[in-house]
Amino acid sequence: MNFFKLHKPLVYKYKPIYYDPKKEALKSREQSAKDGGEVKVDNGEFKSSIRRGSFREMAEKNKNSKEVQNRQSNVRLIVILMILIIIAYFLLK
Repeated sequence: MNFFKLHKPLVYKYKPIYYDPKKEALKSREQSAKDGGEVKVDNGEFKSSIRRGSFREMAEKNKNSKEVQNRQSNVRLIVILMILIIIAYFLLK
């Protein structure tokens, strides 16, 4: 007679897996800096792969992309405002 026998709860064996994208990106940047960031010369010294004018080129590239993003943002803002004005007009009509 199992009148007073209680059932034990099921055991859930959960092993959390943490994924940190920032940490993974940092590791990949460190590895690329170790491998591709520097070029080894014949005599055993390291020579940087940064050449003259590369920072200026990157700045111009980023400037152009920022201008495009600003333009797209402004267009989206105008479209949203127009839609809100039309909705308000029909609600108040």
